[in-house]
Amino acid sequence: MRVYIGIDDTDSHRGGCTTYVGYILAKEVIKRWGRHAFLDFPRLVRLNPNVPFKTRGNAAVALALEIPEGDIEELWRLAVEVVSTNTDFVGKTSPGLAMAVGKVPERARLVYRHALTQIVSIDAAERTGLATWGGRGKIGAVAAVGAEWRKSTFELIAYRGGDRAPIPLEAVKTMDLLTYPYTFHNYDKKRVLIQPRGPDPVYYGVRGITPHHLLWAKHYLDQYVKPTGWVIYRTNQATDAHLELGVFYKEPLPYSYYIARGLVVEARRTKTRHLLGRLDDGLEFVVYRHLGGLAGEIERCRMCYVELRGGLKPRGDKLFLYVESGVVLGRYIKTRPRCVYCGGSLESLGRSGARRCRKCGTVYHTSEIKWLYVRESRYIIPRPGMRRHLLRPPGLDVEIPNYFSPGDVEWIG
Repeated sequence: MRVYIGIDDTDSHRGGCTTYVGYILAKEVIKRWGRHAFLDFPRLVRLNPNVPFKTRGNAAVALALEIPEGDIEELWRLAVEVVSTNTDFVGKTSPGLAMAVGKVPERARLVYRHALTQIVSIDAAERTGLATWGGRGKIGAVAAVGAEWRKSTFELIAYRGGDRAPIPLEAVKTMDLLTYPYTFHNYDKKRVLIQPRGPDPVYYGVRGITPHHLLWAKHYLDQYVKPTGWVIYRTNQATDAHLELGVFYKEPLPYSYYIARGLVVEARRTKTRHLLGRLDDGLEFVVYRHLGGLAGEIERCRMCYVELRGGLKPRGDKLFLYVESGVVLGRYIKTRPRCVYCGGSLESLGRSGARRCRKCGTVYHTSEIKWLYVRESRYIIPRPGMRRHLLRPPGLDVEIPNYFSPGDVEWIG
């Protein structure tokens, strides 16, 4: 019998990690039913990062399994035990489980699409027909079960037992040189991106588009660090899943992902160097200074027609768009009027506002400055270290179909 089980919200700002709980559950499943029980790699599902209830990265995990029908209750008890034992119950942490037996209900897929871009209620998750347990984590767990995989990437996550020795920057650069673009987001200038800085049990995580290249990267890094365990997840990271599958509303809603189109009529820096701006429809936006080139590009883009993408957050009685990426669609350029008779340039005749053609001498008592619209199509995103998980980097042009299966490679250790 096919069984899909999802887990979410087991971590906290103090520690813990939902992917680690998924790893422990996967190991327990292997002990009882063997590796052949896995229909697919364990799945790491990124959801709307603007949700205020999230603990860190707003990621849920799911396992797609095939086990004897009589063992389904045992699997459920095992999952509840693993989640209860390994959750870091602090602050906002509210773990949840969800399970679908047989076919994944369409309502669960709808919850996934909404959870990519919107706020989803616990009630909506409970009405999907899935078996659920726990608190607010039910939402992400249901979304993970209902996730669609039109495109996917992979992430090899290695875990530590105690202290986390730093991975040398030069080692990461060499690994990137040998595997890019089949692995990506490995470093940003002098910062190593594969190694987190927080108290979670993750030693490092390497992202890529084939599990084979991730295994090669791990074998290369083994000469520098020794993790206690590792697993390869299939993920929706770097696929633009939120743009292709997410649900969008015309009305801006708090904490939703939003796409706004308009003319940039104002863009100014604050004392702390963040960028504040406004579109011609009145929507105000914010670009944090640490997003680097993204803030600079938009600052220079007054009178540009743009598409801005990001999360809507309330400040006082207003909603502000916190920009994560954008597209410059065109810009308006001032053009000086020319002589209608000979095409010559016009010179000013003083305060009267009159102008005279330098070529033929014709005098114009009124001559309006015109705006010329120039089409563009320029994608602007932050530097690698500041990109959201779902955002597809522009250099990731290699399309890999979803045909890899856990029987193709070693995927857990």
